[in-house]
Amino acid sequence: MRLAKAIFLIAVAFAASSRAQTQYYAAIDLGSKGSKGELFSFHKDTCPKEFVKKNSVPCQVYGMIVNTKLVSSMKDGEFTGAGIQEATDAVKREMGEMHAAAKKNQLQNITYFIVGSSGVAKSKNKDALAASVKAATGIDMDFIDAKREGYFGLVSAVTNEKLRPVSSYIDIGSGNTKLGCLVGGSDIGSFRNVEIPYGSVSGRNKGKEKNPTDIVAGIRQLMREELGPAYDKASMDAPCLRNRERIYWTGGAAWATATFMHPNQELRPTVIITKRDIDTFLARLSDGSWNQRHFQYSFPKDTSLAIQKDIRNAAEKDRQRVMDTFVREDLLAGVSIMKTVLDSSNPSAVVRFIRDGGSFFYGYAAEKYPDERADEHAEERHK
Repeated sequence: MRLAKAIFLIAVAFAASSRAQTQYYAAIDLGSKGSKGELFSFHKDTCPKEFVKKNSVPCQVYGMIVNTKLVSSMKDGEFTGAGIQEATDAVKREMGEMHAAAKKNQLQNITYFIVGSSGVAKSKNKDALAASVKAATGIDMDFIDAKREGYFGLVSAVTNEKLRPVSSYIDIGSGNTKLGCLVGGSDIGSFRNVEIPYGSVSGRNKGKEKNPTDIVAGIRQLMREELGPAYDKASMDAPCLRNRERIYWTGGAAWATATFMHPNQELRPTVIITKRDIDTFLARLSDGSWNQRHFQYSFPKDTSLAIQKDIRNAAEKDRQRVMDTFVREDLLAGVSIMKTVLDSSNPSAVVRFIRDGGSFFYGYAAEKYPDERADEHAEERHK
């Protein structure tokens, strides 16, 4: 009995020591529609087992999204005081909860960073936002442009380095859309990118501006008159965007499409989304029936009842989260952008939604702090 207890105490001590040595990141992606915080590590072997997801590169100890009106409340290209305060409060809350999660799990060696997305970086008074965040957290904000955000997004979503040269990436955010692909190399200098100045929220607002009485018609008009021609022209200089058969899609519209069209794949890290899925979901968004149907589940015969229950619970939870985060018009604009891009370039491409690749800060951390991942890269090279 004493021997068993001693072994247990040694195992606990070893686990605590491993967690102390492992590099963790407490990251916040401050975007147009909200703030996304995550406490994670690239070292799955020493991460608390309860946080390691199958086939997922980082392990997530904490994750939270707080919606804000930072961009939607802007006036004349500037954040309002209320918008800045709301965003600051969201960041402060997430930082506090990440501190608590780190303490609870006995985690040390944590690097903290806060990054403003490319949509946020365009504000005329972004320095006022950075000053407010610094005063609340003690952390200096960084801002990235669309090219860096797209590149870091690709690195985060496509974890298999061998697949990156044959893939393209599209992130439909709230304020803008980033597309890109690698040609001739793996660094940011080899990244060919296109930015579309519309996302799910800005696209919805522009559609309403075009047709105040029929937003569905207004969004269609936006796709036809502005977004389609703009993408056609820009992508001509980045042929890889038009010709790649593997497309990785992230953002709220991708998450919603995967959730509502494939609820039985809720626990899979990657979900294949067909053009038919996009057309069907877009039709349901257009007529307002998108959230009026009960989910239909189809499981292989060998799927245990316990796993079926886990999938159903997770899918219903995500269904509610989507509806708590987006109005129909947001999703209508976001999915319309994806359809326009596919129809304009490569309708036969296979689209993949990456469940754990929804933010650029995995790629950001890997490039910003390369020395802290040296041991991990050495291990990977010997596998």
